[in-house]
Amino acid sequence: MGLFFRKKDRDDEQTLKELLEKLGECAEQSKFYMSGIKALLVLMKDFSFDIKELNADAFKRQMDSLSQEFSNTNKIKKLEKAFDKGKDTIINYINDKRDYLREREDEFRNIIDLLTRGISVINDENTEFNRKIYDKSIAIANITLLDDIKKIRDSIKLEVEYMQTTIKEKQTSGEKQIEALTKEVQSLRCDLEKAQTASMTDGLTGAFNRMAMDNYLERLVDRSVVSDAPFALLMIDVDNFKKINDFYGHQIGDSVLMALISQCKELIRKEDFLARYGGEEFMLILPNASLKNAIKKGSEICRAVELSCYLLGEKYADEKLSFTISIGISTFQKGDTVKTVTERADKALYLAKTTGKNRVVTEKELL
Repeated sequence: MGLFFRKKDRDDEQTLKELLEKLGECAEQSKFYMSGIKALLVLMKDFSFDIKELNADAFKRQMDSLSQEFSNTNKIKKLEKAFDKGKDTIINYINDKRDYLREREDEFRNIIDLLTRGISVINDENTEFNRKIYDKSIAIANITLLDDIKKIRDSIKLEVEYMQTTIKEKQTSGEKQIEALTKEVQSLRCDLEKAQTASMTDGLTGAFNRMAMDNYLERLVDRSVVSDAPFALLMIDVDNFKKINDFYGHQIGDSVLMALISQCKELIRKEDFLARYGGEEFMLILPNASLKNAIKKGSEICRAVELSCYLLGEKYADEKLSFTISIGISTFQKGDTVKTVTERADKALYLAKTTGKNRVVTEKELL
């Protein structure tokens, strides 16, 4: 009997081991499926474009909310309910978008047909005008071969020259119109580019503004969900900035901020993203950067700013001003949102400010 029970124990142990292995496989599959669903939701956001008529912003927020819901719950019933709700939202949006694009396609087709007919009419009129003038000039030129009508020939020559001049002027006028239209299009394109740049730029420092930073950071987070692309945040703050403003005035304070941005731009890569976060705080985003790379770059900027001196001008007898900065660093971790990765950088900056300033602190040093 003792041997029998030991065999059963061994069978139970084997069965338990197999069950644990299957549970592990199920957990891995669940993790994989969840990651796939979140990646698909990110792709759905990219698919939405920025079409106001379809309320694309609201759709993107719904996709973010759905992604967050999938991350926060493991209960099947809640997931099924969230999926059904999200599925209906996506299907309705796709149908609305399909109808919208078909309508726009029909409109563009009608516009193209109208422009084609208009150009055809203009071209036919020009062709007919040139043909008539040319035929007339040939006919009149042939008459000039008659020696017995010398006076008529002379007057007809003048008419021919007049018509030829008219044709040449028409051609020149057409070329000028095309040139003018080309310049107008180029000017409009330039104005549009300037307006787009102005809408994304901080007016004082020339760095990107908060809105541009939020949009860029959101794209990075979405991309990281799909491709696991790393990036680092450096939150930069000017030490004792209020004292500088109070003692020297806001004009010098503004100059300090502009000097800081100029210094940073000399030390960062082309693909790095520098933005004014608010007041004297700035955010430097380093795509494809590890924590080690971010610390190195932050220390380099911190040191360069500390060693720089700036003349204050004749009003202050060319006095030199030096200032320092503090930097908090975080890196994107799996499961992060824009809010969480930014909060860690902000907390690291606060720790840098409260433990001596003029230093770099990373998220690893947070309690």
